[in-house]
Amino acid sequence: MAKKISFCILFYFWIGCGASKSKFIRLKKESTEQASLYLLRPSRIPLAFWKQKISVFKYAGTFQNSAPFFYAEVVLGDGEYIQMNLEEGYYRLNSRDAEKILFLGKNKTYFVDYFLFNESFFAFPELHFKELNKETAIEFLIDSSHMDRHENSTD
Repeated sequence: MAKKISFCILFYFWIGCGASKSKFIRLKKESTEQASLYLLRPSRIPLAFWKQKISVFKYAGTFQNSAPFFYAEVVLGDGEYIQMNLEEGYYRLNSRDAEKILFLGKNKTYFVDYFLFNESFFAFPELHFKELNKETAIEFLIDSSHMDRHENSTD
């Protein structure tokens, strides 16, 4: 019995040592030259264990008159967020089954929730991008002992 307990403690310690991630602390101050975009993927148990790839495309002009070009790709895990500093303009967020076009203005902060909706455990999830207000986004960011910061986040 003592061997089982010591093995369990050692196993949890070993797993926990490699899993340290930095957490959300505070919002980044707004820049006068750039827009700030927070992409959030709050933890909604048990909807998703897999990481989701999100592509960011930028339009040269308006989204109606120009074709977008690839800007960045982000892979977000469950309970993770990324903050990106972007130039003013139109952007398209793309994932496997969802897309959203946003206009990001200078000196402003935008929050987008990458939402996975699943009706049952065995069904494929519906994917959505949803713009959030600041208060709701902060609730997600600090909920459950703070969201994990993506390694490429600029905050």
